[in-house]
Amino acid sequence: MKSALSAIVLLAGCGSIADDYKPVRTQDGSRVYSITSLYDGSQGAREQAIQWLDINARNLCLSEYALLSEETVPIMNRVGEVISSRLIWEIECMEQSAAPSP
Repeated sequence: MKSALSAIVLLAGCGSIADDYKPVRTQDGSRVYSITSLYDGSQGAREQAIQWLDINARNLCLSEYALLSEETVPIMNRVGEVISSRLIWEIECMEQSAAPSP
């Protein structure tokens, strides 16, 4: 069982997990998303998760974005050991600027 869980964590590594990327619309019409990435305790894993989140945020927004909040949630096994962590970003998509007229 432990090897199966380790394989899942290893395969998930720094991969991104989306909650269907359904935006919440704010009063001013901007889009706010919550995006998540898993990472383990290996060296550089958190930085890799941040890079994945940045790529996903840019792809979702198709423009610049603002990081509204960042939260790290530990994922523990049955004996209370942290086996990986979930990095959660809440982002707001910035309005795309109109293309200049020729």
